[in-house]
Amino acid sequence: MDKTIIKNKNCRICSSQDMTLFLSLGEMPLANAFLAKKELTKPEPAFPLDVYFCKNCSLVQLCDIVDPKILFKNYTYLTSASRPLVKHFVDLSKEVADNFLQSASDLVVEIGSNDGVLLGGLKGHGQVLGIEPDEKIADLARNRGIRTLTNFFTSSLAEKVAKEFDKANVILANNVVAHINDLKDVFDGIKVLLADDGVFIFEVHWVGNLIGDGGFDQIYHEHLSYFSLNALNKAADLWGLKIVDVKKIPIHGQSLRVYMKKTGEVLNSVEQLLEEEGELGLLKESTYHDFAQKVKRSKDSLVSLLMGLKEQNKTIVGYGAPAKGNTLLNYYAIDGEVLDCIIDTTPFKQGLYTPGTHIPVLAPEVIKKQPPDYLLLLAWNYAEQIIEKEKWYLESGGKFIHPLNAVIL
Repeated sequence: MDKTIIKNKNCRICSSQDMTLFLSLGEMPLANAFLAKKELTKPEPAFPLDVYFCKNCSLVQLCDIVDPKILFKNYTYLTSASRPLVKHFVDLSKEVADNFLQSASDLVVEIGSNDGVLLGGLKGHGQVLGIEPDEKIADLARNRGIRTLTNFFTSSLAEKVAKEFDKANVILANNVVAHINDLKDVFDGIKVLLADDGVFIFEVHWVGNLIGDGGFDQIYHEHLSYFSLNALNKAADLWGLKIVDVKKIPIHGQSLRVYMKKTGEVLNSVEQLLEEEGELGLLKESTYHDFAQKVKRSKDSLVSLLMGLKEQNKTIVGYGAPAKGNTLLNYYAIDGEVLDCIIDTTPFKQGLYTPGTHIPVLAPEVIKKQPPDYLLLLAWNYAEQIIEKEKWYLESGGKFIHPLNAVIL
């Protein structure tokens, strides 16, 4: 029996089996499993990437769960490599320090702390502790002076942290909750670790953006859940916490910043978004089947555009090598015959090849030496910042392509 993947039969929030498959992206390699050149000839693992809608609690989710030890074995995502994300976390650290920390002795714990950018902004405002499963990335945080535990967050780990470090006044988790299969255990851990008057602040990609202006490429094996506030509210009710505030924020397309406490007054923002989601159809199965048809149309449009450009002997390079880009490249069957290479600022990714499509990832300086005719914005969620940063490219006659709507910018 293959122990690298398990199949959920029950919804990870409400345990219902009344789930419907609405989008199948086929067998996919792991989105962050970039390859060294010597690995290109070896068999490459691939796993089903199928997306389900729970008719009971409305959670959108993957039911094929890859072992997290495999998923995060060679993790290449660095917060510090993205300037927009660094700014986002600097702003968040200011909000946390101004509104939720009373003294320098208050404890802030971040789940999935990566290379320590967010906690770095909170040093001096409180005691900071990171929890990061990747040893190599945790070492980068330690080099910043961030005390970091190398582990996955579980309820048992929460008990150990609470005993050794005391209760946390603030617990943070950004783009982490969606990676976790056993959500109940995580919420149990939050209750153990969180001070009675503390706050759990976490960010998740909003499913309303995913099926609206966002892109299906946010779907990959690490992202097990695609949350609406309604689904999160159901989870909070079931597991003894309360959502007291929520904000929509312009990161990764559009995300939710959710504020949970053990008790407290619920602000109007919560009810307003719950109602908005109902009006958008996020609680209806038909909405997601419509989204699946939209994905197929998007594929046809972009592939047609790129093939037409290649017939004209145009050069095309990918801009950014985010995990979501690999979902798009593999589902659209875009490989090295279409893209000459991909440029990315993350040092860990440079010199490697994309999973499945085997396109080389190079440093950004490549396009300054020989500008391509077109840059395909695989990191489309930062399109505005990228276009501003690369004004020289536009001024030299180059053009950007937005992959989701196949528009030349």
